[in-house]
Parts: sequence; structure tokens; C-alpha cells
Amino acid sequence: MSNKNSIKGVVLIILLVLPFLVYFLLVYNAEENFFVKLEYVGPRETVKNEKGTYDTLAYTVPAFAYTTQDDTLLTSKDLEGKIYLVNFFFTTCPSICPAMNYNVAQVQERFKGYEDFRIVSFTVNPEHDSVEVLKAYAQQIGAEPGRWYFLTGNRESIYKTANGFFLSAMEDVEAEGGFLHSENLVLVDWKGRIRSGVDENGNLKGVYNGLETVAINDLKDDIKVLIAEYEKEKSVIEYREEKARRKKEEAKR
Repeated sequence: MSNKNSIKGVVLIILLVLPFLVYFLLVYNAEENFFVKLEYVGPRETVKNEKGTYDTLAYTVPAFAYTTQDDTLLTSKDLEGKIYLVNFFFTTCPSICPAMNYNVAQVQERFKGYEDFRIVSFTVNPEHDSVEVLKAYAQQIGAEPGRWYFLTGNRESIYKTANGFFLSAMEDVEAEGGFLHSENLVLVDWKGRIRSGVDENGNLKGVYNGLETVAINDLKDDIKVLIAEYEKEKSVIEYREEKARRKKEEAKR
């Protein structure tokens, strides 16, 4: 009987400790990656560094600055250090927007406990979608203040911003509601780089269809991977800073 109790005790300890060990290895080990990182989306740029050699840099989204539903300014600079999800919509959209933003709300709910995650929705009809209209819309769909931003501003500027995310946005009098925009969602990392997982055939997803349940589930999984990568990077920086601090202290002795 005692042997059985001992075995049960060991199994219980393993079940309790194993998740922590796995998380530690995936995120907090300071020098190695133990998970597959998401791919970078967009054309890469080759630049000359201070050493005279060349670095290949991932594409970063163009800078932007727009007004939020709270009548404050949100810029791409403000989102540095955050993982964020982007989409384009308009409040009077009679077709895809309600379903798309319902799914986006599910993503918000899934990651509401992670402080470095944001959602950014750009209106493609800023003449109608004023601060007051966006505020009411945000409240209606349950957007969490300070986490999910609805942006308005100059129409042509917004359309150019959409192109910067490789999404479409335009006025079209023949379209339902008078505007055309992509139903796709784009995932952006803490340095403004578009990121994506690959499909079962190894092909880059690039974007996530905001109307498809499978795509939304894939998005949630990929956000978890991106969070792990970000926490890993932060832990490496903290580890190296602490190592440098200790080295300086030892040198003073």
C-alpha cells in the first residue's frame, strides 16, 4: 500500500511540476529557443550597420497616428512593446463587419489577461464614424477600454495605412454600404513587424480570415506562440542586463 501511495505521490508531483518546467524551457531559458517562432511577413530590407556589414531586416508597418474612440491620439509608436491585432471595418457595414468583429471580440476575451496585447480597428468611413459614433460602437460590442482601439482620421491616409498592412480599403458605391475592405486580420509584434504562422502544408498564412472559425483558432494559437517569443526575448534582455550589472560590481571589488 505504501508503495502505491509513493507512486501516486510521485505522479502528482510530476503533473504539478511538468507544466512549469515546460513553460520555463519555452520562455525563460536565457540562451536557447525551444519553440518554432512565427514567420515574418513582407519584403525584407538590407541595410548597412555600424560595423560596415549588412543586416537583413524584417518589414515593419508604416508609422501612423489616428484619433481613438476616446478622442485621444494613438500612434504606431505607442504600440511599440505591444503585440497587436489589426483590422478594417465601418460601423454601418451591413455585411462582413458584424461577424468579423464578433470574432475579434472572442480574441479579446481569450487574451484579456495578457497586459501587452492590443487590438486596433480602423474605420474606412471616417466621415461618418466620428469619435462619438466609434465610442458607442465600442461599448455595444464590448470592447475593453485601453485594449481595443477604434481609429478615425483622414480617409486617404487610412487607406494608405491599410496598404501598409497589406490589406485593402476603398470607397465603392456598388458595394454593400458603399465601401470595400478586407475581412482579414493582421498580427503585429512588439517591434511593428507583421508575423504569421504557416499552414499544414508549410505555406505562410500571412493573414487570418476574420470570418472563419478555423482561421480564428489558428490566430489564437499563433498569438500564444508570439507571446512566448516576446516573453522569451524580455527574459533574455533581463538576464543579460543582470549579468552585465554583476560583472560591473565584481570589477569594482
